[in-house]
Amino acid sequence: MRKVFAFVAAALFSVATFASREVVPSDDDLAAYATKTYTMCIYNESACNDIVLIGTYVSWDATAELLKFQPVAGFEGWYVVSWDDATDPTDPKVIADGGIQAKPVQLTGTGTFSWDYQLSDESELIRGTAEVNPGNPGEADIKNIQPGIVVVDVKSWKNNPCTAVYHVYNVTFISPDCNDEDYVVPAISGGFNNWAQQALTLNELKTAERQQANLPGAVFEISFKGAEGSEYKFRSAEEWGKDWTNELKEYNAEEDAWNAYNGGANLVLGAETNLVFDLGDPEKYLWNNCEKPEVYEEKEFDYAITVANAPTCGEAVLAIVGGFADCAWTVANAVAVENGTASLHAKNTDEFKFLDKSTGDWSNEVQGFAQTTFHKADLADGAEDGKIAIDLAEAQFAACADGIEDVVLTEKAHKVVVDGVLYIVRDNKMYNAQGTQVR
Repeated sequence: MRKVFAFVAAALFSVATFASREVVPSDDDLAAYATKTYTMCIYNESACNDIVLIGTYVSWDATAELLKFQPVAGFEGWYVVSWDDATDPTDPKVIADGGIQAKPVQLTGTGTFSWDYQLSDESELIRGTAEVNPGNPGEADIKNIQPGIVVVDVKSWKNNPCTAVYHVYNVTFISPDCNDEDYVVPAISGGFNNWAQQALTLNELKTAERQQANLPGAVFEISFKGAEGSEYKFRSAEEWGKDWTNELKEYNAEEDAWNAYNGGANLVLGAETNLVFDLGDPEKYLWNNCEKPEVYEEKEFDYAITVANAPTCGEAVLAIVGGFADCAWTVANAVAVENGTASLHAKNTDEFKFLDKSTGDWSNEVQGFAQTTFHKADLADGAEDGKIAIDLAEAQFAACADGIEDVVLTEKAHKVVVDGVLYIVRDNKMYNAQGTQVR
């Protein structure tokens, strides 16, 4: 009798396990877990480690304290987590990026976070208001999550740490020169070190031999432990390149253009453990930015800004908008340029540009003046005294640009009104009311 009971129990357990994907917890079943604004319930049968949630609620910071999924009682293979998100879902930039976002990531065997082990692009939304879209190759993004409960079937992971195969990889990297006398010290980062900065070590002997043979580039080597399938990338190891602005480019002869190395995609570790990258040929490879920018000590100033040849456009109000504290890229807080001058307080590293404040939005930006930092602007007496002189003779408001281009110029001098703005046409050239040529 005991044998029969044990057999029946085992059979029932097998059926329950097999059917667990089909037996989806209802919102009522998850009510006890839904203690915050957003709740995500996932099905997963291939995880062997803890699963955490990362997303906009921590600004995608993998070093932050991430939320851990917990099993749903009575539903084998189902896990749930609940969270609040301070991100403003109505912010235009947030909407453009996909609204409130979050995704599950399985931890490594040592309990550390790695982007290698996020959910795969096979994952599907079962219930709730959200979008599960393909992200980078092999992975999925959960976007536009609305308040309430979202249920996702995580059919697999981009890579599964439970089946990871580890090797010690030996990398030899020949870096292209920046010029005849200088080269960039490369770094390698990837899933094996959570995309941290890790510089390759220069092998002086090989570099010397290469130079004696009149070959370009410098040789670097490094060894590290990583898992097959882990992604990685090269960039500059210099402090000024740590923001990934100094990456590799390669020349495409068919397009006659310099494109991102490997199409901009991450490289992937495989079974081969000795990896050689000979990218020293300057005809084929280069770094995105081989000129180190000037180093500016971050300081704050009360800026006195003068603007010459300010463009006009109907009732437009020329204003400075930027990342300085009193503005924070908000059009309503843009500083108006009155009688050719403006005053504001900012760091010399803050960026700014010009727009029409009267519209209340970004629809009438000033073209012909690129977004720039205060210390890179046209300085009259230097940034130290906070005085900047800017000439906008080549700039114009976006709303008036097309109208100006459509004007037919003639030899004879005459007046032209475009969008309520008076221009003078003379000798096939157009001038604004201040006498500055605009086309």
